[in-house]
Amino acid sequence: MSEVAAELAEQTWPDFYPNGVPPKTAVDAEGEFYRLVRANPPTPNCFLSTHEEYPNRHKKCRGEALQCVYGTSFFSEERGAKDAKAKFPAALGDRTVAKGNVMPFMGVMKKTFADPAHYTIWLKVNSCIHEHFACLGEGA
Repeated sequence: MSEVAAELAEQTWPDFYPNGVPPKTAVDAEGEFYRLVRANPPTPNCFLSTHEEYPNRHKKCRGEALQCVYGTSFFSEERGAKDAKAKFPAALGDRTVAKGNVMPFMGVMKKTFADPAHYTIWLKVNSCIHEHFACLGEGA
């Protein structure tokens, strides 16, 4: 096994993930996605899980929603990110839309919630996903 392959194989899930997270139904994360970020350029803190941003959120969730708290929200369309920002101005109003490419070594994903563009991605430790995203448009 090459050094790079060995290093990627050693990447693990965060210690705070409970049993059953990520879900077995998740698939390798891959594709072009959008994310609402706080910094330009995006930093690792722009890709925290909901649990890391809001540590008590899991207390209000059950089932799939509980699994999703430990992941990070992304959108497959720019419109999805803009709609979320408009829907939750108090929480997301100061954020900027960033676009990037997600690759399988970063984690796994699943289409989640009612918005057809919403995905939850469970990121591996040290995924460096922020290095693959750039801010768009206003505020970029």
